Amino acid sequence: MIQAHLKKRLPSFSLQLQFQIPQGAVLGLFGPSGCGKSITLRCLAGLVEPDEGSITMDDQVYFDSNKKISIAARKRKVGFLFQNYALFPHLTVEKNITFGLKHLPAQEQKKKAQYMLERMRLQGLEKRYPSQLSGGQQQRVALARTLVTDPALLLLDEPFSALDSQVKNKLEQEVLEVKNAFSGTMILVSHSLEEVYRLCSHIAVMENGRILQFGSRDQIVHGPINRTVARFVGTKNIFDGQILERKDDHAIAYIPAYHCNLKIPKPDFTSNHVSIGIRPSKVRLLTKREYQEKEWDNAFGATVLQNILGPDGQTLFLKIQNCCNDSYPFAGLVRDHSPSGKVSSNNYDLQVQTSKGIDPLVEEIYQEGAQVYLYLPIGEMAIWKRKA
Repeated sequence: MIQAHLKKRLPSFSLQLQFQIPQGAVLGLFGPSGCGKSITLRCLAGLVEPDEGSITMDDQVYFDSNKKISIAARKRKVGFLFQNYALFPHLTVEKNITFGLKHLPAQEQKKKAQYMLERMRLQGLEKRYPSQLSGGQQQRVALARTLVTDPALLLLDEPFSALDSQVKNKLEQEVLEVKNAFSGTMILVSHSLEEVYRLCSHIAVMENGRILQFGSRDQIVHGPINRTVARFVGTKNIFDGQILERKDDHAIAYIPAYHCNLKIPKPDFTSNHVSIGIRPSKVRLLTKREYQEKEWDNAFGATVLQNILGPDGQTLFLKIQNCCNDSYPFAGLVRDHSPSGKVSSNNYDLQVQTSKGIDPLVEEIYQEGAQVYLYLPIGEMAIWKRKA
């Protein structure tokens, strides 16, 4: 169990956060650049001392400003993988890996290095220098050097940011393997929601030195507590509404942006001024037949403005009908095949990306000017109170 309560005054903002990480969890610190993610790692590692607060891991106190305790970084059971790897250019791969093992006999160092070389698939590279390695190989050496000391806490500061997509995907798999074999706790800093969702069990969304929301990855992604968190985690559909009527299990709200009434979850607050969010993956695109066969609560029409073909499928731009202002973005996910795909938004309309690439059937259905129908499931909506 890791518990941290940190306060640190910085030039542009003050770091002020508190969190508790279960043993064996993988926490992702997620947020925009300059929000305090990396400085949080450095405080935990002992590279930066907080102005106030405490850091404990299990029963050991690493830092306590009230008790004047501050354990040196080298004495903490913390491994730190830096963004730029921080390999020693004048040392071989093997010497880089064993750098933190100088307190052990040479034979024990050799044994541990050999194990890490095999584990990280670096056999045959032990006599090479960092300049003779690829970016992916350098990162594996840095990870091996971090793991060889058997840390109880592993800190990863944007480990994939300098890698191309092919190498990144491969190394993500290796980090997943490390995670599965690692009994300690990991904290990963990343700007990529997809990255933290794949690798982490918990996510802390940060902004301006504070944690806006902390929870399991599904709690964060599917239950953002406010508009800011929702935006950060990819909820592109956020619009304001005015509650007209409250029923036992739902409410009816008027949405000015789209000139329509919407059935929404019944809020647990008394204000009638609401913001409503729904993730792109939860929006459904209906066929005309589906739309006409039953009466839908939250279905409305849209028009295809543009169809763009990409390597992963087709991108459709849609304008919501009855919306006289093109500045309201919208996003959704349509069903597989013809009508199918993944949806995101731009500043003007609905953007739909199909999953089938060049598909004559899809191209025929989604021509420019075509009429489509959207359905917003009430159970997939998030609502928040907004100022009047």
